[in-house]
Amino acid sequence: MIGSMLTTPLVPAKNPISDHEPTHRTEIPEALQKLLCLLLIGGGLVSVGFVGEFSPLPMTTLLDVWVLLLAVWILFRGRIQSWVSLLLVLGYLAARGIAAVSVDPPLLDLLQAHRWLVYLAVFALARGHRWSRPELLTRLAWWLVGLATVKSVLTALTLGLDERPGLFLENNFELALFSGTAAVIHRNDPRNGIRLILLLGLLTLLSGSRSGALTYLVLVAFALWSVSTRDVFLRYLAMLTPVVAVVVPWVIFAGRAAESEVIDRVRFLEVFLSEVQRWQWLDWTFGTPPITPLSPQGCASLAYYDVLFSSAGDGQCYSVILHSFILRLLYDGGFLALLMALLLPLVIMRQARVPWGLTLTLLAIAVINSASVSGFNNPYVALPILLAVLTAGPREAVDPAAAQRPLAPFHAPSLHPQGDLR
Repeated sequence: MIGSMLTTPLVPAKNPISDHEPTHRTEIPEALQKLLCLLLIGGGLVSVGFVGEFSPLPMTTLLDVWVLLLAVWILFRGRIQSWVSLLLVLGYLAARGIAAVSVDPPLLDLLQAHRWLVYLAVFALARGHRWSRPELLTRLAWWLVGLATVKSVLTALTLGLDERPGLFLENNFELALFSGTAAVIHRNDPRNGIRLILLLGLLTLLSGSRSGALTYLVLVAFALWSVSTRDVFLRYLAMLTPVVAVVVPWVIFAGRAAESEVIDRVRFLEVFLSEVQRWQWLDWTFGTPPITPLSPQGCASLAYYDVLFSSAGDGQCYSVILHSFILRLLYDGGFLALLMALLLPLVIMRQARVPWGLTLTLLAIAVINSASVSGFNNPYVALPILLAVLTAGPREAVDPAAAQRPLAPFHAPSLHPQGDLR
């Protein structure tokens, strides 16, 4: 069923290329495009049966493998256009690696702390390449949000509303993937984009995630700002989205106002401020030597999250214990690293001709996620940005026949402590 879904052809309209659009973009192999869809849809189908649990499959690792496969293909068969951005990232990564020699940290902890640089490098590599099957992304998004909603409903009915199920992982992470992908879809296919956003509102409400609720607000603002159509039905749907956008966050924040997670977030900030209280301007600019453990007192105060302690098992902990990627990045690399993490994706997306609205939406989603969990350091935030770069350019026309058919999740024509992802 999935195989037939992924092979339905779509003939895009021939849109003229603008004066600012690159005249040639290399198509990534269709096999890679289908592989990503199969990984996510297949992983979602497997996960639905595990009610109240996360996916038994290592989805984060599988997504990282796909990202690396794409990078390898581009290096050998593609064309690199963003040399400046790529060399900047590689230079900074090399400098951090050389500096780490004197510290001799555990290799796994060193790699986990610098994953975000790998994603930045792949963004730079992806510019100038094209995702040739946009309809696959539309079907993928419907399957993902549909399966996640089904699992959330089953979990609520069997285990109660207090459970926070995830299709792949903690929903703080995957809601960023769903919202970011919905934003990418909405640009090329607003009819299905609005419907998908409304369904995503139900999923966000069931998830109980505050960062997910804020992400959803950003998505709805983008959808309302960018929609322009004479389709009466689509206009009625668009009128519903502000109501949903207000109700969903209000219910979530009101329902979780007394939970201890707020105290946890304050505790992480307090530990961070304690660690940096003697910092000078040079420390705030460049951060600590890679990779510097927190003080014994800081680690002891966060002993509840000992699963995030050093992989060496020596009782030390690193910045990952702070959960928030913004705090982690400031501790490890200072404002220089924070500016690089924010500005390079913006520059690369704009160079790839991603519209300003979508660019700022994806960055806002990444920042919201970074304030809560691992943000730019996980593939669930990185993947929508990568897809935006690959699908940038003139809008692809949707097959008129297919557009008249509803894209339901199961209709083939049209997918611990928090911070454990590190």
